[in-house]
Amino acid sequence: MNKLKYTLGVLLILAVYACKKDTPDEPTFSVSTAKAEYNVADSVEFQMNGYADVIGFYSGEAGKEYRYRNRLESNEGKLHLNISTRVLYGAQTNNLSLLYSTDFDNMYTAEGIAAATWTDITNRFTYSTAAAGGLGVITPSADVDLSDLPVSGKPIYFAWRWVGQASSSAATGGRTWRIHAFNLTNKTATAAIPVATVTSAGWLAIDVKNPVNKWTIQAADPSLYFAPASTTLESEDWAVSKVLFPNKVSPDVSINVKAYTDKMKNYKYKFSQPGTYTVTFIAKNGLNGNVKETIKELTITVK
Repeated sequence: MNKLKYTLGVLLILAVYACKKDTPDEPTFSVSTAKAEYNVADSVEFQMNGYADVIGFYSGEAGKEYRYRNRLESNEGKLHLNISTRVLYGAQTNNLSLLYSTDFDNMYTAEGIAAATWTDITNRFTYSTAAAGGLGVITPSADVDLSDLPVSGKPIYFAWRWVGQASSSAATGGRTWRIHAFNLTNKTATAAIPVATVTSAGWLAIDVKNPVNKWTIQAADPSLYFAPASTTLESEDWAVSKVLFPNKVSPDVSINVKAYTDKMKNYKYKFSQPGTYTVTFIAKNGLNGNVKETIKELTITVK
């Protein structure tokens, strides 16, 4: 009986020890600064005490904020587009249109186009003009705010659509169009982030009517180009962009200021611009896949 009690006691101790071994201790980490306000020329020294296996640091500056550690999409920017076009030859009007879709399913076929919802935004831009048979000049359109287009959680596609009516000759047929610029940007308060250009938008040509005609990309003079090879037959041709995520952003990530093998020591950081920053330290202890963490925040004003 005593032997049984002894065995059970040993097993209980081992079980408790095993559970304890699998569970890390709470970090005892704390952090402070000598003052709350600094000049922009100063380095801020963060006095770190206690212990943690690893420590991460978010300065609170743009792109380095703890609150955005899981962010994949941002509505802080506004989608903008400017284009440049040139029209040549022919006589027909209204051959060209610009559209967008948020439900195109990546099926670059006539059936895929027909299955999607496309909205015409042609009239938001200025285009090249020329008399019948004439040669227009490259015409830039002013930057246009398209921030009403994106739908949260959905991609966006743009498309150029060329429609030509049947004609008796090239002179009376559809016109040649060149898209010399397509600059799609996401504009924030501090930057214009490129989303796509005329050469990076990944245009794919899709024939709907009259396979002789087709959109092409010119490499020598970078542009999206449509020159009808046949105007005697009715024609419809599309150039659809690749999938675009104008609001997509990368999550903010921390700076690793202490690795597992490092000793605890103070950390110095210099802010590049004046402002009030919420500084965040993430202290973690880990053991056998289990993690415990402590979060410490400080408010630092830089003048």
